[in-house]
Amino acid sequence: MKCTLKDLARETGFSVSTVSRFLCGKRRYYNQKEKIIFDTANKHNYPYIQNFYNNGIKLKISLITTIRKGEFFSALLSDFHIAAKNSNCDIEVIDIEKNEFLDSKIESLAKNKDGLCILFPDLNKEDCNIIESYINKIPILSLSPIIDASVNTITFDNYKGGYLAAQHLKELGYDNIGIISGDDTVFEAFQRKNGFMDYLRSNNMKCQWEFKGDYSLESGNKAFIDFQSSKVSNIGIFGVNDYMCFGFMKLALLSGINIPEKLSIIGFDNTPFCNNTIPELSSISTNFIELGERALSSLEKSFINYNKTELFTNLVPVELIERSSTRDLKN
Repeated sequence: MKCTLKDLARETGFSVSTVSRFLCGKRRYYNQKEKIIFDTANKHNYPYIQNFYNNGIKLKISLITTIRKGEFFSALLSDFHIAAKNSNCDIEVIDIEKNEFLDSKIESLAKNKDGLCILFPDLNKEDCNIIESYINKIPILSLSPIIDASVNTITFDNYKGGYLAAQHLKELGYDNIGIISGDDTVFEAFQRKNGFMDYLRSNNMKCQWEFKGDYSLESGNKAFIDFQSSKVSNIGIFGVNDYMCFGFMKLALLSGINIPEKLSIIGFDNTPFCNNTIPELSSISTNFIELGERALSSLEKSFINYNKTELFTNLVPVELIERSSTRDLKN
Protein backbone atom coordinates (compact mmCIF):
# COMPACT_ATOMS: atom_id res chain seq x y z
CA MET A 1 0.00 0.00 0.00
CA LYS A 2 1.29 3.45 -0.92
CA CYS A 3 2.44 5.53 2.03
CA THR A 4 0.54 8.79 2.55
CA LEU A 5 1.16 11.95 4.53
CA LYS A 6 -1.35 10.70 7.10
CA ASP A 7 0.66 7.51 7.52
CA LEU A 8 3.85 9.49 8.06
CA ALA A 9 2.12 11.80 10.52
CA ARG A 10 0.75 8.85 12.48
CA GLU A 11 4.15 7.13 12.68
CA THR A 12 6.17 10.24 13.57
CA GLY A 13 3.64 11.69 15.99
CA PHE A 14 3.52 15.04 14.20
CA SER A 15 0.57 16.66 12.48
CA VAL A 16 -0.09 16.21 8.77
CA SER A 17 0.56 19.92 8.20
CA THR A 18 3.91 19.72 10.01
CA VAL A 19 5.02 16.69 8.00
CA SER A 20 3.91 18.35 4.77
CA ARG A 21 5.72 21.59 5.60
CA PHE A 22 9.03 19.83 6.21
CA LEU A 23 8.83 17.56 3.17
CA CYS A 24 7.78 20.30 0.74
CA GLY A 25 9.45 23.30 2.36
CA LYS A 26 11.73 25.76 0.64
CA ARG A 27 14.74 24.96 2.82
CA ARG A 28 16.16 22.48 5.28
CA TYR A 29 16.19 23.17 9.02
CA TYR A 30 18.54 20.41 10.21
CA ASN A 31 16.87 19.81 13.56
CA GLN A 32 15.73 16.62 15.28
CA LYS A 33 12.09 16.99 14.20
CA GLU A 34 13.11 17.19 10.55
CA LYS A 35 15.45 14.22 10.94
CA ILE A 36 12.63 12.03 12.29
CA ILE A 37 10.30 13.05 9.45
CA PHE A 38 12.90 12.56 6.71
CA ASP A 39 14.09 9.23 8.11
CA THR A 40 10.52 7.96 8.21
CA ALA A 41 9.86 9.19 4.67
CA ASN A 42 13.02 7.44 3.47
CA LYS A 43 12.00 4.20 5.17
CA HIS A 44 8.71 4.15 3.27
CA ASN A 45 10.21 5.49 0.00
CA TYR A 46 7.96 8.53 0.18
CA PRO A 47 8.96 10.67 -2.86
CA TYR A 48 9.55 13.96 -1.08
CA ILE A 49 12.86 14.63 -2.85
CA GLN A 50 11.16 14.52 -6.23
CA ASN A 51 8.44 16.81 -4.92
CA PHE A 52 11.06 19.23 -3.65
CA TYR A 53 12.79 19.53 -7.01
CA ASN A 54 9.65 19.33 -9.15
CA ASN A 55 8.38 22.40 -7.33
CA GLY A 56 11.23 24.28 -8.97
CA ILE A 57 12.96 24.95 -5.68
CA LYS A 58 16.75 25.16 -5.80
CA LEU A 59 19.19 24.84 -2.95
CA LYS A 60 20.79 28.07 -1.82
CA ILE A 61 24.52 27.35 -1.70
CA SER A 62 27.27 29.78 -0.73
CA LEU A 63 30.82 29.49 -2.08
CA ILE A 64 32.95 31.21 0.55
CA THR A 65 36.57 32.22 0.05
CA THR A 66 38.97 35.14 0.12
CA ILE A 67 39.25 36.26 -3.49
CA ARG A 68 42.68 37.39 -4.67
CA LYS A 69 43.72 38.91 -7.98
CA GLY A 70 44.59 36.49 -10.74
CA GLU A 71 43.33 33.82 -13.08
CA PHE A 72 43.08 31.12 -10.42
CA PHE A 73 40.06 32.72 -8.78
CA SER A 74 38.61 33.80 -12.11
CA ALA A 75 38.69 30.18 -13.30
CA LEU A 76 37.34 28.87 -9.98
CA LEU A 77 34.32 31.18 -9.91
CA SER A 78 33.53 30.82 -13.62
CA ASP A 79 33.72 27.02 -13.56
CA PHE A 80 31.66 26.74 -10.38
CA HIS A 81 28.86 28.69 -12.05
CA ILE A 82 29.09 26.34 -15.04
CA ALA A 83 28.78 23.37 -12.68
CA ALA A 84 25.75 24.95 -11.00
CA LYS A 85 23.87 25.17 -14.31
CA ASN A 86 23.56 21.37 -14.36
CA SER A 87 22.54 21.12 -10.71
CA ASN A 88 19.62 21.96 -8.46
CA CYS A 89 21.64 24.68 -6.78
CA ASP A 90 21.86 28.45 -6.92
CA ILE A 91 25.37 29.69 -6.13
CA GLU A 92 26.21 32.84 -4.20
CA VAL A 93 29.89 33.81 -3.96
CA ILE A 94 30.96 35.44 -0.70
CA ASP A 95 34.34 37.18 -0.65
CA ILE A 96 35.42 37.31 2.99
CA GLU A 97 38.50 36.86 5.13
CA LYS A 98 38.64 33.57 7.02
CA ASN A 99 38.57 35.06 10.51
CA GLU A 100 35.61 37.31 9.71
CA PHE A 101 33.71 34.34 8.30
CA LEU A 102 34.33 32.21 11.39
CA ASP A 103 33.79 35.02 13.90
CA SER A 104 30.58 36.52 12.57
CA LYS A 105 29.30 35.27 9.20
CA ILE A 106 28.97 31.50 9.56
CA GLU A 107 26.15 31.75 12.10
CA SER A 108 23.86 33.79 9.86
CA LEU A 109 24.65 31.64 6.82
CA ALA A 110 23.76 28.49 8.75
CA LYS A 111 20.29 29.96 9.32
CA ASN A 112 19.66 31.24 5.80
CA LYS A 113 21.46 28.89 3.39
CA ASP A 114 21.10 25.24 2.44
CA GLY A 115 24.81 24.44 2.17
CA LEU A 116 28.28 25.97 2.34
CA CYS A 117 31.38 25.33 0.22
CA ILE A 118 34.42 26.88 1.88
CA LEU A 119 37.84 27.44 0.35
CA PHE A 120 40.38 28.49 2.96
CA PRO A 121 43.73 26.68 2.46
CA ASP A 122 45.04 27.64 5.90
CA LEU A 123 42.35 26.15 8.17
CA ASN A 124 43.83 25.10 11.51
CA LYS A 125 42.45 22.89 14.28
CA GLU A 126 40.78 25.78 16.08
CA ASP A 127 39.10 26.87 12.83
CA CYS A 128 37.85 23.34 12.23
CA ASN A 129 36.40 23.17 15.74
CA ILE A 130 34.27 26.22 14.96
CA ILE A 131 33.10 24.73 11.66
CA GLU A 132 32.33 21.38 13.30
CA SER A 133 29.94 23.09 15.71
CA TYR A 134 27.73 23.98 12.72
CA ILE A 135 27.70 20.74 10.72
CA ASN A 136 24.53 19.52 12.46
CA LYS A 137 22.79 22.71 11.35
CA ILE A 138 23.87 22.89 7.71
CA PRO A 139 25.95 20.77 5.28
CA ILE A 140 29.49 22.18 5.00
CA LEU A 141 32.17 21.12 2.53
CA SER A 142 35.79 22.19 2.44
CA LEU A 143 37.35 22.53 -1.01
CA SER A 144 40.85 22.62 0.49
CA PRO A 145 42.50 19.62 2.15
CA ILE A 146 42.36 19.51 5.96
CA ILE A 147 45.11 17.69 7.82
CA ASP A 148 42.89 15.95 10.39
CA ALA A 149 39.90 15.45 8.04
CA SER A 150 37.47 16.84 10.63
CA VAL A 151 35.23 18.45 7.98
CA ASN A 152 33.83 16.77 4.86
CA THR A 153 36.20 17.57 2.02
CA ILE A 154 36.18 17.41 -1.77
CA THR A 155 39.48 18.61 -3.19
CA PHE A 156 42.14 17.90 -5.79
CA ASP A 157 44.66 15.08 -5.51
CA ASN A 158 47.54 17.43 -4.74
CA TYR A 159 49.91 14.64 -3.74
CA LYS A 160 49.40 12.83 -7.04
CA GLY A 161 49.99 16.07 -8.93
CA GLY A 162 53.40 16.55 -7.34
CA TYR A 163 54.19 12.90 -8.03
CA LEU A 164 53.27 13.29 -11.71
CA ALA A 165 55.47 16.36 -12.04
CA ALA A 166 58.53 14.52 -10.70
CA GLN A 167 57.77 11.48 -12.84
CA HIS A 168 57.59 13.65 -15.95
CA LEU A 169 60.96 15.28 -15.26
CA LYS A 170 62.56 11.87 -14.78
CA GLU A 171 61.05 10.60 -18.03
CA LEU A 172 62.52 13.64 -19.79
CA GLY A 173 65.97 12.59 -18.59
CA TYR A 174 66.66 15.13 -15.84
CA ASP A 175 69.05 14.23 -13.03
CA ASN A 176 69.23 17.73 -11.56
CA ILE A 177 65.89 18.54 -9.98
CA GLY A 178 64.58 21.68 -8.26
CA ILE A 179 61.35 22.88 -6.66
CA ILE A 180 59.69 26.21 -5.93
CA SER A 181 57.68 25.14 -2.90
CA GLY A 182 55.02 26.92 -0.86
CA ASP A 183 54.22 27.49 2.79
CA ASP A 184 54.43 24.07 4.46
CA THR A 185 51.80 25.14 7.01
CA VAL A 186 49.31 25.25 4.11
CA PHE A 187 48.38 21.59 3.74
CA GLU A 188 47.71 21.89 0.00
CA ALA A 189 51.25 23.13 -0.67
CA PHE A 190 52.63 20.51 1.71
CA GLN A 191 50.87 17.71 -0.21
CA ARG A 192 52.13 18.92 -3.59
CA LYS A 193 55.71 19.06 -2.34
CA ASN A 194 55.40 15.68 -0.61
CA GLY A 195 54.19 13.94 -3.75
CA PHE A 196 57.10 15.42 -5.67
CA MET A 197 59.75 14.57 -3.08
CA ASP A 198 58.41 11.05 -2.47
CA TYR A 199 58.80 10.24 -6.15
CA LEU A 200 62.38 11.53 -6.07
CA ARG A 201 63.22 9.42 -3.02
CA SER A 202 61.64 6.28 -4.45
CA ASN A 203 63.76 6.68 -7.60
CA ASN A 204 67.03 7.57 -5.84
CA MET A 205 66.88 11.14 -7.13
CA LYS A 206 67.92 14.22 -5.18
CA CYS A 207 66.53 17.72 -5.11
CA GLN A 208 69.46 20.01 -5.98
CA TRP A 209 67.71 23.32 -5.35
CA GLU A 210 64.65 24.58 -3.44
CA PHE A 211 63.11 27.98 -2.91
CA LYS A 212 60.18 28.52 -0.54
CA GLY A 213 57.64 30.89 -2.08
CA ASP A 214 54.17 32.15 -1.20
CA TYR A 215 52.21 31.39 -4.42
CA SER A 216 52.75 34.93 -5.80
CA LEU A 217 54.40 36.25 -8.97
CA GLU A 218 56.80 38.20 -6.79
CA SER A 219 58.02 35.07 -5.03
CA GLY A 220 58.59 33.55 -8.47
CA ASN A 221 60.85 36.53 -9.25
CA LYS A 222 62.72 35.95 -5.99
CA ALA A 223 63.01 32.25 -6.81
CA PHE A 224 64.78 33.06 -10.08
CA ILE A 225 67.23 35.42 -8.36
CA ASP A 226 68.01 32.68 -5.83
CA PHE A 227 68.32 30.11 -8.62
CA GLN A 228 70.88 32.23 -10.46
CA SER A 229 73.08 32.37 -7.38
CA SER A 230 72.90 28.58 -6.96
CA LYS A 231 74.90 27.93 -10.16
CA VAL A 232 72.82 24.78 -10.84
CA SER A 233 72.42 24.07 -14.55
CA ASN A 234 70.52 21.71 -16.83
CA ILE A 235 67.74 21.36 -14.26
CA GLY A 236 64.08 20.38 -14.23
CA ILE A 237 62.00 22.54 -11.88
CA PHE A 238 58.55 22.03 -10.36
CA GLY A 239 56.61 25.05 -9.07
CA VAL A 240 53.74 24.15 -6.73
CA ASN A 241 51.55 26.74 -8.44
CA ASP A 242 51.54 28.41 -11.85
CA TYR A 243 51.99 31.97 -10.64
CA MET A 244 55.40 31.38 -9.10
CA CYS A 245 56.44 29.74 -12.38
CA PHE A 246 55.22 32.78 -14.32
CA GLY A 247 57.35 35.06 -12.14
CA PHE A 248 60.36 32.78 -12.52
CA MET A 249 59.98 32.54 -16.30
CA LYS A 250 59.63 36.30 -16.77
CA LEU A 251 63.00 37.04 -15.17
CA ALA A 252 64.58 34.06 -16.94
CA LEU A 253 63.44 35.48 -20.28
CA LEU A 254 64.71 38.97 -19.41
CA SER A 255 68.04 37.45 -18.35
CA GLY A 256 68.49 35.68 -21.67
CA ILE A 257 67.94 32.16 -20.33
CA ASN A 258 66.19 30.01 -22.90
CA ILE A 259 63.44 27.74 -21.58
CA PRO A 260 63.42 24.79 -22.19
CA GLU A 261 66.93 24.71 -23.73
CA LYS A 262 68.61 25.62 -20.43
CA LEU A 263 65.98 24.32 -18.00
CA SER A 264 62.51 22.81 -17.93
CA ILE A 265 59.72 24.00 -15.63
CA ILE A 266 56.30 22.59 -14.64
CA GLY A 267 53.54 24.43 -12.77
CA PHE A 268 50.38 23.40 -10.95
CA ASP A 269 46.71 24.43 -11.53
CA ASN A 270 46.83 24.80 -15.34
CA THR A 271 45.47 28.34 -15.22
CA PRO A 272 44.43 29.79 -18.61
CA PHE A 273 47.56 31.96 -18.89
CA CYS A 274 49.69 28.81 -19.23
CA ASN A 275 48.78 28.91 -22.93
CA ASN A 276 50.04 32.50 -23.28
CA THR A 277 53.48 32.41 -21.68
CA ILE A 278 56.67 32.17 -23.75
CA PRO A 279 57.17 29.26 -23.81
CA GLU A 280 53.77 27.83 -22.90
CA LEU A 281 53.88 26.38 -19.38
CA SER A 282 53.49 22.66 -18.73
CA SER A 283 51.25 22.26 -15.70
CA ILE A 284 49.24 19.89 -13.54
CA SER A 285 45.61 20.40 -14.53
CA THR A 286 42.91 20.87 -11.90
CA ASN A 287 39.36 20.65 -13.24
CA PHE A 288 37.24 23.20 -11.35
CA ILE A 289 34.07 22.22 -13.20
CA GLU A 290 34.42 18.64 -11.93
CA LEU A 291 35.22 19.94 -8.46
CA GLY A 292 32.07 22.07 -8.54
CA GLU A 293 29.91 19.24 -9.85
CA ARG A 294 31.11 16.86 -7.15
CA ALA A 295 30.68 19.43 -4.40
CA LEU A 296 27.16 20.44 -5.44
CA SER A 297 26.13 16.81 -5.99
CA SER A 298 27.29 15.99 -2.47
CA LEU A 299 25.21 18.82 -1.03
CA GLU A 300 22.17 17.69 -3.02
CA LYS A 301 22.57 14.16 -1.68
CA SER A 302 22.36 15.52 1.85
CA PHE A 303 18.65 15.93 1.14
CA ILE A 304 18.37 12.19 0.65
CA ASN A 305 20.76 10.95 3.32
CA TYR A 306 20.64 12.95 6.51
CA ASN A 307 23.50 11.01 8.19
CA LYS A 308 26.22 13.49 9.14
CA THR A 309 28.30 11.16 11.28
CA GLU A 310 30.43 9.70 8.47
CA LEU A 311 33.20 12.07 7.50
CA PHE A 312 34.65 11.76 4.01
CA THR A 313 37.44 13.13 1.85
CA ASN A 314 36.99 12.75 -1.91
CA LEU A 315 39.86 13.49 -4.27
CA VAL A 316 39.31 14.90 -7.75
CA PRO A 317 41.92 13.47 -10.19
CA VAL A 318 44.57 15.69 -11.73
CA GLU A 319 46.58 15.26 -14.92
CA LEU A 320 49.76 16.56 -16.50
CA ILE A 321 49.34 18.92 -19.45
CA GLU A 322 52.64 18.94 -21.34
CA ARG A 323 53.56 22.10 -23.22
CA SER A 324 56.75 23.68 -24.52
CA SER A 325 58.31 24.70 -21.17
CA THR A 326 59.63 21.14 -20.81
CA ARG A 327 61.76 19.17 -23.26
CA ASP A 328 63.13 15.67 -23.58
CA LEU A 329 66.89 15.68 -22.96
CA LYS A 330 67.22 12.37 -24.79
CA ASN A 331 66.19 13.89 -28.13
